[in-house]
Amino acid sequence: MVVDFRLVAKFLAPALLLFGLVAFIPGIYAYINHTDGVLAFSTTGVIALIVTTICHLLGKTALTNYASLRVLFLFTTSLWVICAVIASIPFYFLLPDFSFSKSLFEACSGLSTTGSTVISYIEQKPQALLLWRAILQYIGGVGFVAMAVVILPVSAMGGMNIFKTESQSFDDSAKFTPHLKTMVISLFIWYIAVLVFCSFFYALCGLDLFTAITTAMTTVSTGGMTNTDASMNLMPHSVHYTAMVFMFISSCPFLLILASISGNPSLFFKDQQVKGFLLLIVFVSLAVATSLILTNGYDLEKALRVSFFNVISVISTTGYALEDFTLWNPFASMMFLFILALGGCSGSTSGGIKFFRIQICYSMFKVELKKLIHPHIVSEPRFKGKIIDPKTLSSVITYLVSYIILAMISSTIASSLGLDLGDAVTASISCLSNIGPALGTTLNPSTNFSQVSDPLCILFAIDMIFGRLEILPVLLCFTRMFYRR
Repeated sequence: MVVDFRLVAKFLAPALLLFGLVAFIPGIYAYINHTDGVLAFSTTGVIALIVTTICHLLGKTALTNYASLRVLFLFTTSLWVICAVIASIPFYFLLPDFSFSKSLFEACSGLSTTGSTVISYIEQKPQALLLWRAILQYIGGVGFVAMAVVILPVSAMGGMNIFKTESQSFDDSAKFTPHLKTMVISLFIWYIAVLVFCSFFYALCGLDLFTAITTAMTTVSTGGMTNTDASMNLMPHSVHYTAMVFMFISSCPFLLILASISGNPSLFFKDQQVKGFLLLIVFVSLAVATSLILTNGYDLEKALRVSFFNVISVISTTGYALEDFTLWNPFASMMFLFILALGGCSGSTSGGIKFFRIQICYSMFKVELKKLIHPHIVSEPRFKGKIIDPKTLSSVITYLVSYIILAMISSTIASSLGLDLGDAVTASISCLSNIGPALGTTLNPSTNFSQVSDPLCILFAIDMIFGRLEILPVLLCFTRMFYRR
C-alpha cells in the first residue's frame, strides 16, 4: 500500500481527542456563567470523541515505526479538514440564521488564523461562542501543529517534515535543540508564555479579563478576530501599541527567538529574514505615515500609530482593523496592496507567501541581472551568506507558481459568483494568505464577509485551508500520483 490509511487514522486519533477535549472548554464556561452554548459545545465534543474512536479502531493495527511523507501530508490535510467541519457545529447551532457554508467559513477562518468573519453584531453573540473563535485561532497557530507532533510517536525526520507543512523554513534555527520533542515542547511553552504576557499587558491597558485573554489569543496567533464589529477602533491607544509589539513578535521565527533567549540574543537581530522583515515594516509604515500627514492632515502621533499598526497587522497576516486604510489616499492603498500577500517570517504563526521566499527571489533577481551584464561571471543566489541549492530554488518557484495559479482560479470563480474584480482578487489573496480584510469596494477593512453567498463561503474556506497548509501538500492529496508508486 502506497499510503497507509490505517497509520493516518492512528495519527488522527490522539490529535482529534485533544481537539474534542478542547471543545468542551466553551461549554464549561457557558455552564458556569449560565449562558447559551452548553448543549452545542457538549455535542461538538462528543462528536469529536466519536470520530476519535473510529480513527482509533481503524488504526489500531498500524505500525508506527516509519511514517512516509505521503502519510504525514495526508494526516495534516485530513486533520485540518475534519477539525474545520467539527469546529463549525457550534456556529451552526448557536446562530439560527447561519447556513452550514457560513459556519464552515467561520470555522476555517478561525483554524487557519485568517480572521475574516461572516458574523455581524459580534458583541451580541454568546460569550462561549466568542471564546470558541479565540480558541480556534490560538490552536490554529503553531500550537496546533506542536500539539499534534508532540503526541505522535514518529521519528525526528518525519516530525520535522510535518512541521514543514506549516512553514517551509530555509534556515538553521530549527537545529538548536537535539531532539524533535524537546524542540516542540519548547515551542509550546513559548507559545503559552507569549499568550500570558500579552493577556497581562492587555489587562493593564484596561481590557476586562475575558476580552484581554481572547484578544491575546487572536494576537499571538496572528489571527485577528475580536469580540466587536469595530475590531480595534474602540480600543485604547495603549492596546494598539501593545498589539503592535505582540503581532511583530508572533510573525518572527519562534525557534530563532528561543535560540536567542537560550543563547546569544544578537542572533535575532542578525538574522537576514528578521532584518529584512523589520526594515520593510519601518519603510512602508513611514511612507504611509508621511502620506497621512501631508494628504490627510493627521498629527504625527496618530499618523505613526495607525500606519505602523495597520502595516504590521497586514504584513503579519493578523488582520486587525484600525480605521479603513483603503479610504486614506491612493498612495496608502497602493502600499497596502503591495504588502497584502507577503506575510511574515517562516517558522511563525503568520500566513502569506513568507518573507524568506521574497528574499530568495530577490537574490535570484540580482544574480540574473549580473549575468546579463557579465555573461561569464560565476555567481549564485545566496541566503544568510550560503549558496541556495537548486532544490530549494525549485521548491520556492513551484510554491510561487502554485500560489499565483490558485489565486487566479479563485479570483475567476469569485468573479463568476457575483463579486466585482477588486473584491474577487483581493478577497482571494486575503483568504489564501490568511490575512482577513480585503481591499475591495464591498469587502474591505471596515466591513466583513457577512453578505457573501454560500458558494463564495465554501470557495474562500477552501482558500484558507490551502493557504494555511502551504498549498502543495493539500494539492498533492488530490492527485492520482500521490496514491501511486
